[in-house]
Amino acid sequence: MSDSELSKVSHELELKPEQRFEQLNLKELGLQPQDLAEVMDAHKELAEISTTVVAEYGKNIANKTSTYTDELLSLVQNKDLDSTGQKLNEVVQVAQQLNTSSILNKSKSSGFFGGLLSKLKGAKQNFDQHFNTTKEQIDVLVKEIESSQSGLKARVGTLDKMFDAVQDEYKQLGVYIAAGQLKQQDIQQQISALTSQEQDQQTTQQIYDLNHLANNLEKRVSDLQVLQQSAMQTLPMIRIIQSNNLMLVDKFYAIKNITLPAWKNQISLAISLQEQKNSVQLAKAIDDTTNELLRRNAELLHQNSVDTAKANQRSVIDVETLEHVQNTLIKTVNDVIQIQKEGMQKRAEATTRLRALQDSLNHLVLENSQPPQS
Repeated sequence: MSDSELSKVSHELELKPEQRFEQLNLKELGLQPQDLAEVMDAHKELAEISTTVVAEYGKNIANKTSTYTDELLSLVQNKDLDSTGQKLNEVVQVAQQLNTSSILNKSKSSGFFGGLLSKLKGAKQNFDQHFNTTKEQIDVLVKEIESSQSGLKARVGTLDKMFDAVQDEYKQLGVYIAAGQLKQQDIQQQISALTSQEQDQQTTQQIYDLNHLANNLEKRVSDLQVLQQSAMQTLPMIRIIQSNNLMLVDKFYAIKNITLPAWKNQISLAISLQEQKNSVQLAKAIDDTTNELLRRNAELLHQNSVDTAKANQRSVIDVETLEHVQNTLIKTVNDVIQIQKEGMQKRAEATTRLRALQDSLNHLVLENSQPPQS
């Protein structure tokens, strides 16, 4: 340390503790001049300073601050909000499952009109059953959402207490930092006093030990300053989480008191409109079927009348049939006569040929019957 620095330190240490305290950056430490008494009480903890005392200095406050920080992080990571969001998604899914087209689908029944009438008749009953089931599911989910709301509102109160506690810890850290800085000045005063003396081995060792303690204390005070900064950052985090919780509570109120009733009303309107549509379709189907039946009956009457008139005016035997029979009969007779003529001619030819064969045979026999000449 230079002579000028030693002179400055000596001048500062000549001041009373109150004066040295006021020269500290109290605003940065979060302190007021009236906090001097608390600082001096903390300063007493360093009266019998040692390595162990320095290591333990401000430990309780640091542990509390760390505890609040961990608790705050656990709130940020809390699964309640995720669970609430999941419940809201379930409400949406349940509402979407109330599909009017599936509720009012035509059930299986016999006959054309049976299906239409069954569809119209069962629509209201099916809707009542499905809607009541869905309403019960939504009501259960709403109760769970209300429970989550209560948890969020209760956590706002917890965060208020945490905010006050962290503010107090912030101040306490400032107190211990200020006390530590004053003690650092005291140690520098001791080092300055020993340095001005004639140096021997004992004095040199004391200066070394004091420098070592000063370094440790400076490190500890620096750690406390870091914790104080962390505490200061924690305060707006708490307020942000509180604000988010309150917004979610308001949002859940709006969902419960506005959105869900609107869903129920719109679903009821959708069912009524669907029933109306089915009734129109039924009336149209009946009219279409009536017209179709009239057309089909008229066409059938025309066809039957024409066929009856034709049958009534028809002879017992058609002339065409008699002509066909006669022509077939004539052809039959002619064919039979022709076959007979051909048979007679073939028999005459056969007789002639037989006669020739007989003559040839007789001639051969006569030739063979004459005796040989000598």
